[in-house]
Amino acid sequence: MSDVTPSMRELTLTGPALAVLRSKPGAHLPVEVPDVEGVPWLRTYSVWARSPSRATLTLRIALHWPGGPGSWWASSVVTGARTRVGVPCNRITLEPRARYHVFIGEETGAVPLLTMLASLPAGVAACGVLETTGPDGEFSAPHGPRSLPWVHRGRASAVGSRLLLESVRRLELPPEPGIAYVAGEATTCRAVVRHLCGERGWPRYAVRTQIHWAAGKSGIL
Repeated sequence: MSDVTPSMRELTLTGPALAVLRSKPGAHLPVEVPDVEGVPWLRTYSVWARSPSRATLTLRIALHWPGGPGSWWASSVVTGARTRVGVPCNRITLEPRARYHVFIGEETGAVPLLTMLASLPAGVAACGVLETTGPDGEFSAPHGPRSLPWVHRGRASAVGSRLLLESVRRLELPPEPGIAYVAGEATTCRAVVRHLCGERGWPRYAVRTQIHWAAGKSGIL
């Protein structure tokens, strides 16, 4: 386990069952975590990397303060601790026939988005923008030369982020729609969808969304 940023921790799970689990880039994994009193809760986390040969699966987990059982578990779990997991699943997946790909999200959405970006074949056109609090909140794609620009909201709320929406408005995109993948906070995701479909005229099926959290709620919705 390690701290990727001041508010994100990386945990690697290992076990024989992980050698045969299948997942696509951008997947998330149900994990059973205990709260401070040992009561189990089900939480869902984005998969960062998987190694069938080593029977490992790596998660990146955003820590929220004050947080719930998931944040408490991720920040306090120790090597050797046991947990139960479900089957990886995807709400958004890469469209292989897309003219080009656009990735948009804040730091919680950046985990699946960057794994999807890294899995694109060489030469496939891709762009987008990611948001976090500051330079120390940025992180790179898991492998390969591709990257996306980050913008910094500072102490502003990530809920309904005007900064991310304005950054999307400034993206220079081809006249014909590609496929956009939007992940992160609920209000911001909806605003980005309205922009792409309403202002740019994209069909709704060309904008794929994955809501990771909403104000007053936690977990992938």
